[in-house]
Amino acid sequence: MPPRAKRIALTLTGALASACVVMSAGAGPVEARASSQTAPAGITSVPLAQSEADTQKVVDWWTPDRLKHANSYIPRTAAASTGAASPEATGTASAAATPAAAGATSALTSTGGTTTALEGSAPPKTAAQVAHSRNVNLPPTVGKVFFRNGDAEYWCSASSVHSKYGNVVATAGHCAYDVKREKPVDYWVFIPSYSDGATPYGIYVGHTLHLNEKYAATGDFDYDYAFVTVHNGYRWDVDRDANGRIKKDPKGQPAYKIVDTGRLESRVGGQGFAWNRGFTVAAYAFGYPAGQQPNGTRPYTGRTMESCATKATSKIATQKWELDQGVLFKGCAFTAGASGGPWLIKYDNARRIGYLNGVTSLTYNLDGDGRNDAISSPLFNTATYLVYSYAARQKTD
Repeated sequence: MPPRAKRIALTLTGALASACVVMSAGAGPVEARASSQTAPAGITSVPLAQSEADTQKVVDWWTPDRLKHANSYIPRTAAASTGAASPEATGTASAAATPAAAGATSALTSTGGTTTALEGSAPPKTAAQVAHSRNVNLPPTVGKVFFRNGDAEYWCSASSVHSKYGNVVATAGHCAYDVKREKPVDYWVFIPSYSDGATPYGIYVGHTLHLNEKYAATGDFDYDYAFVTVHNGYRWDVDRDANGRIKKDPKGQPAYKIVDTGRLESRVGGQGFAWNRGFTVAAYAFGYPAGQQPNGTRPYTGRTMESCATKATSKIATQKWELDQGVLFKGCAFTAGASGGPWLIKYDNARRIGYLNGVTSLTYNLDGDGRNDAISSPLFNTATYLVYSYAARQKTD
């Protein structure tokens, strides 16, 4: 393991699952291949579930019953049983971090000039309106990712982002890759518009994980972002006989069948992408926080999407997480589970689309009052764009 990685005891903790969740017998972890796929310099691409057999293992793992029990997961921000530290941590401003070429081009004007951005695709008209949160029309592109790391189950937040093949999900690097174990997580799936256990637009199994090579090698939080290509989606529907009666399994419980839901972006749309915008932007942050605050209170449940807004972000650095070029979003009390959630600039509340310009990476308790009051993202720059654009060109089934 690289020396720098040893200094960063990194855990993948959006939210840790309760140990009381019953695991199905005979299901073993999907083994990721040890070597990365060939990718351009600066990019690490790692297979997740690419073969039909591996994809089926993931589908079999996330049964309706297991997803139903996801709401009983107990999120943690302390060190997990794997011995790694959580990516959501609290502290002061100096050490205050806790880890919580696709499309047409358009011009976004900032005080520093004009930056090229990639436009997204708005959700189709068939995408239902999501309940408003603080006067924000929530985007259906945002959802939860569920995965296993070792013997523990976790969730993070994420969003569909526009790509040529409509199959890219953006999240935090620590929500997909374990630097300490030098491998990706297992059973990674994305569920857009997740709400209280519902999967209205399907479940999407991860195909390939794309990271900045510096994050994969050292866990440097200046590069704590990931872009995951996914397979076509599916959902579990109650199975019925010819007379419309619900079928039962051998235990007398409702039987389910798998229904194909197609491409991710065709169901929920995909956010645009912007980079090199600097440290001062107005943005919305979205995610599924659920962990407790530093003082032990738990204001969020993780069952529904939450949002924060700011008129201006700023720059922050924190030595603990090797963060030198962080973007600070003050006034947001997000906790564990929000990691990987999108930061959207130029967000159109009617069309529910904007430009992805960050992901929640760390949470902060700046004033030391026991309640988080800020989050941060790595700066989205040219290096970020190169990883995204490479992922956006990968075709999956």
